[in-house]
Amino acid sequence: MFFGIIDRYVGRTVLSMIFIATVVLTTIAGIVTFIDQTRHLGSGDVDFLFLLWYVCLRLPGLVVILFPIAVLLGGVIGLGLLSKNSELVVMQSSGMSKTQIILSACKLIFPVVLLVSVFGQVVVPEIEQYAENRYNYAESGGRISRTNWGLWLRDGDSFISVRRIMSDNSIHEISRYDFDGINLTKMSTASTGVYNPQNQKWDIFHVRNVVYGDRNLTVYERPMEQWSMYLNPDRMEIFNFKSNELSIAELVDYIDYLKKNNIDSDRYRTALYKKFVLPVAMIVMLLLGASTVFGSLRSVPMSARVLMGLILGFLFYVTNEVLPNFTYIVGLPPIVGVVLPTLIFVVVSLLLLNRKV
Repeated sequence: MFFGIIDRYVGRTVLSMIFIATVVLTTIAGIVTFIDQTRHLGSGDVDFLFLLWYVCLRLPGLVVILFPIAVLLGGVIGLGLLSKNSELVVMQSSGMSKTQIILSACKLIFPVVLLVSVFGQVVVPEIEQYAENRYNYAESGGRISRTNWGLWLRDGDSFISVRRIMSDNSIHEISRYDFDGINLTKMSTASTGVYNPQNQKWDIFHVRNVVYGDRNLTVYERPMEQWSMYLNPDRMEIFNFKSNELSIAELVDYIDYLKKNNIDSDRYRTALYKKFVLPVAMIVMLLLGASTVFGSLRSVPMSARVLMGLILGFLFYVTNEVLPNFTYIVGLPPIVGVVLPTLIFVVVSLLLLNRKV
């Protein structure tokens, strides 16, 4: 039978601890996020109820971010309780190995890990983009809105769209629509824009203008124009999508765009690879936690074993966040920095599981 009695018992024990850890961590993170965002109260249309609604929209993303840590805590606490009650000793006395006990926990946990991972790659990016779009719209007093297509900006009687915003704060694929009341008077398209801090305007390059008259159209092109817009580099830090807010399909599309334009895409490739490695990283968290709870309580107290498991797990979490950035800075492929921490800590957890205690 795939799910035996012991499988269900161990799996339920660990899974219940993971659930409790997820709720506690998400609640704390939600409160901290709300307190942090209160500094924006009064900006545009941002009020108390809007911030409360905004933080609620951010909770699914916080669950996905914190779930690996919850797996670590739940694994250590759940297996620790079984060890404290001598249940792990009984299981090992009946012929079960450490690996079999951990697999018993994984049988119930792995489907949940996959579910959270898929939810994080498919649903969460849409929710977070919607939340950030509504926040930007409210904070700017209705002057700026983000969509899946890009950024929309209202400046007086003009509407401006920006398809791409680069890490150097240059803007690409720009369109501008000038209105007189409800009548479109001019449409402009441009390839690139760069902010000019001297006059606080944008230098817009390769501009094609179409002017709509009463009975005719006038079309002309200019190599460069200067536009005045509400958007500036400081605001773009807020309005630009972060790589972790993009879905896999959006990351693939954006990486393809960067390659075609000979722009460095390592940052976004790193984010893409992390999304694929995430389920494995969660299981590694469980292995690291589990690798410290086995053994006699006479030699090492359970509290020390739990603490050791937490330290190993958080060390893996930090390494998994830092090493990918370090590897592409020194010129190594992003895939190396993403996969290497997982491989290293898998080996560490296996060595700990096979140690003599």
